[in-house]
Amino acid sequence: MFPQQRLRVVFMGSDTLSCPFLSALSDCPFAEVVAVVTQPDRGKGRHLRVQPGPVKKLAVSLGIPVLTPVRVNAPIMLETLAGLGVDAFVVMAYGQFLGDLLLELPRLGCINLHVSLLPRWRGAAPIQRAILAGDTETGVTAMMMDRGMDTGDILGAVRCEIGPRDTSGTVAERLSGAGADLMLRVLRDLALGTCPRVRQDDARATLAPKIRKSESSLDWSLSAVENERKVRAFNPRPGAATWIPPVGGQPGKLLKVLAAEVEALPRGMALALPGTLLELDQRKGPLVAGGAGFALRLTRVLPEGGSRPMDGGAFSNGYRARIPIGIRLERVPAPPEPPPAPSASSPASPAPAAPAPASPTPASPAPPPRP
Repeated sequence: MFPQQRLRVVFMGSDTLSCPFLSALSDCPFAEVVAVVTQPDRGKGRHLRVQPGPVKKLAVSLGIPVLTPVRVNAPIMLETLAGLGVDAFVVMAYGQFLGDLLLELPRLGCINLHVSLLPRWRGAAPIQRAILAGDTETGVTAMMMDRGMDTGDILGAVRCEIGPRDTSGTVAERLSGAGADLMLRVLRDLALGTCPRVRQDDARATLAPKIRKSESSLDWSLSAVENERKVRAFNPRPGAATWIPPVGGQPGKLLKVLAAEVEALPRGMALALPGTLLELDQRKGPLVAGGAGFALRLTRVLPEGGSRPMDGGAFSNGYRARIPIGIRLERVPAPPEPPPAPSASSPASPAPAAPAPASPTPASPAPPPRP
């Protein structure tokens, strides 16, 4: 059963993950997307050319009006959205918090699609945090937004397995299809007045904070299992990496690791220090000791300066003369911090003191007059 009147919906999203949800909503027989709200165009690439985001590109191709406010809660935005006679907001990976006035604006409320099984993994990086933690299951939750961060009442959820080879990219792809179906079902049930609302159990909540750049570095003090999870969690973004230290007069090199496997070490290698390069196998790729009798096989990598990824065997073949067996890989060094800019409120540095005047040299006494 469909609602008797088409719902007027505003879609809010910015990430590539949002696009399948917008596509499904635009094809929905009982809803009309009257506007799309997304983040402003940003500078991208080496030359920081300003480009529209993926959601804006899709909305334009679908002929849907697009709004790109710097501040979504600004009075002009409230006035604009209020004038659209909106039944519901649908929010999927938008990137800004909605204030109370916006939350109260739509007739049916603001529905948020979150890629986890709430209340587990509230926050900005739920898929990555689930893989890092070794979860075997995740999903998409539809919730009614409130003032908190992912704390609203649950309207429905779908589950999805996380396999031992899954990356954030493969999990996100599966979740987008299942989540789009959930979104349409919840919208329909809200309009018909048949949608259940279940309060979240805050005692079971875990947080999924935004990924820091430093987290993408492989840490050889961790186990091989934990580093393998990092590789999968940060694929495709931001990409896990390790550091090959300077050797033989060559500078250190960043090595992105796109795929890896955990291997048990034979007895003769089991005591190798974590991070030690044990093999450069031309078929299977580099083998790096991970401690506790296990190691990490790097099966797909991208060396610094390389234009495209290569399998581990090709890397071993190309670099075996330049990287000695036994070298210890390291965490990626942190970039040097820029010097702090002088603050306007800081006292000006005192000017250098002028040199003290030289002491006058006493004049020589005049010679006595001649007789």
